[in-house]
Amino acid sequence: MKTKLLESWYELCRDATRQRIVVVSLSVICALLFMVSAVSFHDNDVATSDLQGASRHKIPFGFRAVAMQSAGPLPEIHSGDYVDVIIDSAISLERVLVFDVIDLPNRQTTVVLAVPMTEVAMVANAASLGVVSLVLVG
Repeated sequence: MKTKLLESWYELCRDATRQRIVVVSLSVICALLFMVSAVSFHDNDVATSDLQGASRHKIPFGFRAVAMQSAGPLPEIHSGDYVDVIIDSAISLERVLVFDVIDLPNRQTTVVLAVPMTEVAMVANAASLGVVSLVLVG
């Protein structure tokens, strides 16, 4: 069986014209498979990000996204809202854009804020220590 298959393959690729046809057809098949797999992976990524509540906003120029998990209760906030950031009982930042709110089962709520670049280190450090509170701006 194996020798018969090899003989038929050699028979097919005997001259240069047939070799070109075989190489081009195999290249087209591989390209189609790659395109189909790339499109299917892209569709799955979009669907998962929509399920996780991906934000529709862009981070403004000069700002960075800082993610923090809530240590306690949060006000009812959504993507696009503005909050004041309180660190150690003092208002550190006013009117910070809520970039995204991620609620996953059996996990704490994760809030992603668009923070000015000059304040990123302070907010990220306070978030890692768990001393950040958010107040919804009306």
